[in-house]
Amino acid sequence: MHLLDAIRHHTHTIAQRLQTGDVFRPEHSTAELHRMFAEAVLRPMLPARFGLMFGNVFSSLEGESTSAALTLIYDALYALPLGGHSIACEYVYAAFDVRLHLDEAQFTEALMNIASFKRLQRAKATAHDVSPTHHLGIFGARYAQLSDDKLNPYLGYAIANEAEDARKLHQQLKALIEAGVVRPEHTPDAVVCLRSGWVIARQTLSGAFAVPRSSFAKFGVWQAGDQLLTLFYVLLNLSLAQIQLRGPDLLRILELLTHRH
Repeated sequence: MHLLDAIRHHTHTIAQRLQTGDVFRPEHSTAELHRMFAEAVLRPMLPARFGLMFGNVFSSLEGESTSAALTLIYDALYALPLGGHSIACEYVYAAFDVRLHLDEAQFTEALMNIASFKRLQRAKATAHDVSPTHHLGIFGARYAQLSDDKLNPYLGYAIANEAEDARKLHQQLKALIEAGVVRPEHTPDAVVCLRSGWVIARQTLSGAFAVPRSSFAKFGVWQAGDQLLTLFYVLLNLSLAQIQLRGPDLLRILELLTHRH
């Protein structure tokens, strides 16, 4: 069996559960909607090293936090246990705004929630960060911090069971960017409608899907049909594999605790 065949077979079982109508139900609260999406769709797609939670993200540097609770993919191996429903941005790979239906108003709200996540400041990870807690102090480390190469960008996704026409939302996205309501770098990496099988995603100049280490030039619309979950599975895992996290500076925290006035 080829890898693609295995992925298709696996994602077909996920699609079958979505078709039962138990994952996206009108009576679900926001938290329940996110929980069902995480359990039924994300968890079966991700290696065990990735954790899932529903909550807010905060910046260790500035204290800012996301404008709404989101479904988060985080580092289950290195993240400090903080309890509650908040996590430091240094440990987060991706955030999902999950909706039952995306009309124009809901779409704008989802975009702004993802933007509030992507605006959070965190120290840049480079090739010298071999793990979130292990940084190689070799020649060139300072240059790596000053360069434009950043290995820990945020991933953001807007997911809906049903939505307005993809072309209409695509035009709305471009209009919001042109009006300065949202900056291009703070927009979702992809907007996915599960029921209709389409994806609005970042593109390179050549029109290919843009992943974290490729250039992002514009947004395109793909009609994936019954291959949607297979496409999303590959896109998500490929994107996650290109991110190297850098943990928060605990030495700075220690110095704050032991500083004598």
